[in-house]
Amino acid sequence: MSTVSHPTVLQRANTKAMKRLLPILALLLFVNYLDRVNVGFAAPTMNPAIDLTATTYGIGVAVFFVGYVLLEIPSNYVMFRIGARKWLSRIAVSWGIVAALHALVVDFPTFALARALLGIAEAGLLPGILLYISLWFSGPQRILVLGIYYVALPLSTALGGPLSNWLIDLGDTTFGIEGWRFMFAFEGIAAVALGIVVFFALPSLPRDARWLTPDEKDAMAAASEAAEAGHHQKGFLGALRSPVTLRLAGIFFLMTFPMFAISFFLPLVTSAIAEAGPGAVSLVTFIPFTLGAIGSFVWSRYSHRRGLRPWHYGVPIIVAGIAVLACALSRSGSFPVLLGGVTIAAVGIYSAAPIFWSFATGSLSGSSSAAGLALINTVGSLGGFVAGYFTGWLRDATGEYSLPLAVMAVSLVLSGVIALLTLGRHILSVAPVGSNEERSTAA
Repeated sequence: MSTVSHPTVLQRANTKAMKRLLPILALLLFVNYLDRVNVGFAAPTMNPAIDLTATTYGIGVAVFFVGYVLLEIPSNYVMFRIGARKWLSRIAVSWGIVAALHALVVDFPTFALARALLGIAEAGLLPGILLYISLWFSGPQRILVLGIYYVALPLSTALGGPLSNWLIDLGDTTFGIEGWRFMFAFEGIAAVALGIVVFFALPSLPRDARWLTPDEKDAMAAASEAAEAGHHQKGFLGALRSPVTLRLAGIFFLMTFPMFAISFFLPLVTSAIAEAGPGAVSLVTFIPFTLGAIGSFVWSRYSHRRGLRPWHYGVPIIVAGIAVLACALSRSGSFPVLLGGVTIAAVGIYSAAPIFWSFATGSLSGSSSAAGLALINTVGSLGGFVAGYFTGWLRDATGEYSLPLAVMAVSLVLSGVIALLTLGRHILSVAPVGSNEERSTAA
């Protein structure tokens, strides 16, 4: 009897892989996203120090995504060819060096250059990790893994806010340098160290893992082959033209624009509210994004057990959009309204994100997955560009953040509605745990 007929062998292999890989992958995402959004925590003191307006700050934030977008697909292709361990390590070391060099910016041109180089260095990380996870885990197990992994994203804001603010204070009070410069240098060096760890600790494929037994390697390979058997292989270029890939990319763009806008501008929005005290920025980043991390894990476990459905993505995203709209309509700029709205929005967005990537990774395989995931994240990254430039421009044009918040709300609601109307018709749902479909696939 083959190892695939013994679910306990596969379960044991999956458990080992989760314990060995997820801490490294989650930490990689945590540090990566922290180095991407820590500019928001630096902004209240950095902007006046180097003469940035909301518009020039927004442009600087936006140019990050130019190189990022251009190199996403080539980066994933290279990783598919040479293996995850070497390429993910290279990305981490590169972005860490550039992130640390942010400490040297002195004006808008050097700030924009630093952000553009950071985008080039980081290109391919998220789709690369998603591809990596799809090569190790399949079916309902992948939903659970993505949920646990994605906890790192809101935590990078929840914990990154207090951490970044502490580093800023430490630089100011202990080392006698501008705190935001010290923060950039410290967090960049941390990424370089993590890249070295990735090189030595992350096997590219299950067959490369010394801590798996031969039976466990065979069980994971068989599960992966069974999952891929249901997919039509489009090839690397074919996946870029696939209607499913393009539809997913559109849905993701509508989600990432408000997600990045909130991350980049939330400290500035909070600082502009008169009633917000000195600890308001830390409060409005810690509470919402901590609960967002919890929501990501809980909602993924629910979907893991019930079976993946379009409404598992659509409903949380629509609720998030309604919450952001409430912030936009709060004419008084109330801090309690902002805190409540951002909390609900963060829970909705980060609960939906791993569900989205479960659909995306479940719809592609092999080289199709490498291309499709890269294209989806590339289009989503354009949302980050729009978030930076458009939000800053609207703020300067109107003198307030109400209109940018309203645009974010509409974007989230559209993303949820399109997902509800289209995902179920074009992407096979993952069967609930223990269902007849899952058992027959495993057999």
